[in-house]
Amino acid sequence: MRTAGTRLQAYLFVTPALVVFAVFVLYPMLATLVLGLFSWKAMSAERHWVGLANYAELLRDPLFFLCLKNNGLWIVLSLVLQLPVALLLAVALNSRLTRLRALRTAFFTPFVLPVVAAALIWWLILEPNFGLANALLRACSKGLARVLAALGVASAGVPSHLTVSWLGDSRIATVTLIAVASWKYLGFHTVVLLAGLQAISDDYYDAARLDGATGWQTFRHVSLPLLRRVIAVDALLIVVGSVKIFDLIWVMTGGGPYHATEVLATYMYYCGFTIDRMGYSAALATVMVVLTMIATVVYLRLGSLPPEEA
Repeated sequence: MRTAGTRLQAYLFVTPALVVFAVFVLYPMLATLVLGLFSWKAMSAERHWVGLANYAELLRDPLFFLCLKNNGLWIVLSLVLQLPVALLLAVALNSRLTRLRALRTAFFTPFVLPVVAAALIWWLILEPNFGLANALLRACSKGLARVLAALGVASAGVPSHLTVSWLGDSRIATVTLIAVASWKYLGFHTVVLLAGLQAISDDYYDAARLDGATGWQTFRHVSLPLLRRVIAVDALLIVVGSVKIFDLIWVMTGGGPYHATEVLATYMYYCGFTIDRMGYSAALATVMVVLTMIATVVYLRLGSLPPEEA
């Protein structure tokens, strides 16, 4: 009876959390899955059963595959840009710069800025005609031309009026957005990794110094192995954030030019609220949920492996 009472008490404690999860997570997921099987408009009460037709259309939709490609690019470049730089900053802040708390604030400030405000600031900086980015490029090109002229080298190949359409050129627009997102979220990932570093006991470092290990050897054989799970969690956050990225892109480019920066989230919004295809939009949302779940399962699988197997 005592064991049964303990189990009942445990179930009662978790029941409120389960109810909240069921109402705000599980039910919307199941409802979205069901809505993806219908063809319907937002302002109409009529819904027509189409089965898997929306998903079949996704496989024939070139914009869907463009969104997958762009989301893949977001994942790869975000991991390459954010994770190593955040790790370097965390190591620096944990060692020689540990007393400079103002630096932690400076790195973390972009993360606490509202996304819309940060996006508008960068939109103004990247504006091709009067933006700061092109002004700096033009100043650098003029300075380079003067240096070449002073050295007696022809500067005909150096443009005097350099203008780059950062958000209007389909070849670089997505990379530009990823760079802006990396600037905004780098401080968050730095703080996560810094917390992991500060959780490592000093005894490990003292033992490494007694063995004559250099700074790099200590980082390679002490810090990195003990940070493995923290790095894995941070990488998962970057991957999930790259799959569901929406607000920054929508404010700065709206998915343009000509859908060049479109990702799954912006395309889902476009299908649902611009061309009023709510069923198709729900199918896209289901695909996003599946991709996020796959990333989570892969993380849990890797996180359950011993260090030598992972």
